[in-house]
Amino acid sequence: MNKIYDTKKVKFNIIIFFIVLASVNSSTIKLGVDVFLEGYADIVNGKRVGLITNQTGKNEDGKTTIDLLYEHPTINLVALFAPEHGIRGVKQAGELIRESIDTKTGLPIHSLYGGNDKRPSDVALGDIDVLIYDIQDVGSRAYTYIWSMAEAMAAAGDNDKLFIVFDRPNPLGARQIDGPVTEDEWQSFLGIWPIPRVYGLTVGELARYFNQEHYLQCQLIVIPMASYQRNRSWNDLGLTWIPPSPNIPTPESAICFPATGTIGTLGVIHIGIATKYPFQIIGAPWFAAQHAATYLNNCQLPGVVFEPFSFAPAAGLFRSKTVEAIKLNVKNPAEFLPTTTETYILYYLQKFYSGKFVWKQDRIQSFDKAMGTSHVRKDIINRKPVQEIIAKWQNNLQKFRKKSARYLIYK
Repeated sequence: MNKIYDTKKVKFNIIIFFIVLASVNSSTIKLGVDVFLEGYADIVNGKRVGLITNQTGKNEDGKTTIDLLYEHPTINLVALFAPEHGIRGVKQAGELIRESIDTKTGLPIHSLYGGNDKRPSDVALGDIDVLIYDIQDVGSRAYTYIWSMAEAMAAAGDNDKLFIVFDRPNPLGARQIDGPVTEDEWQSFLGIWPIPRVYGLTVGELARYFNQEHYLQCQLIVIPMASYQRNRSWNDLGLTWIPPSPNIPTPESAICFPATGTIGTLGVIHIGIATKYPFQIIGAPWFAAQHAATYLNNCQLPGVVFEPFSFAPAAGLFRSKTVEAIKLNVKNPAEFLPTTTETYILYYLQKFYSGKFVWKQDRIQSFDKAMGTSHVRKDIINRKPVQEIIAKWQNNLQKFRKKSARYLIYK
């Protein structure tokens, strides 16, 4: 059942929306946090504020959102909420985050990644009136921050708390929609609800989609960016990249994450973790780099060029061995189709290296969970034509594209 919203809040949200869009002709992007502080901080006057953030929550001058809100004369920041990797982003993938105290502000840090329950507790929400979300997204469904946001929105709706999103860019350009939509059987914290692996929205637009399409009953305000336009590469935005997690040190790694990350779950192919190019390379000691580069370049996949590459890992998989690999050079992120590219790579590996490229039984579930379906794996193993595999997810992508268009903020 849809919630009947407070009309004053809805009108206020619409006013913010159009005031911000009126300035899109400027060449300088302004992040949601700066837009909020320059004109809309009075939304939270007299309210106790909680903040979901990590090290990526900074403004255009590099000051943390924590400090900006805590030091603001009219904002009462009373609690912090930490997603996977922690409030400072130094914890490894999957490592549980414990309740703690922020040493700088003395504020309590509540965990959103501390066990089976990954939403704010009713007790923690009882101490606040407003929950703000400010984290840099990477544009891929298999990255847990968006699901922390979704769970927090649901909890805010259940507890009648205002939820505010400070919007940030999608490093993929917020245009391309690609990959399977998560099937019910494979729902997890890598895909709570059915969205594509690459969803082509900013985090603020995604919040609007979640709230309406999944009936979260959340009083939601999205503070949009000023002067943001979809299709623009991260490197064209003039922003400093802050690694959202230890293995995403560059925007290039973020862009390639949904093109190689699922392959990495199998544990038989090196995807560049612990090198200078995490998620940007694919290889193994038995791999023929030049042959792979030539084959995949001949496929003429949009936005990407493959080049031969070799390295010797200092740790982890294939330690101290010479690894032959291909490096993904994404020339145009707005044209790049990550999951389509990953499917072509998987097809190549199965076709030419079926004796070396093995599907370990203890890794299959992780692969299917990250992909959101078992059909890709089964079709690759059965040597189905790659175009046929990709065609299977197009109908659901069209449905998602049509639904999500209603929640777009930027042109």
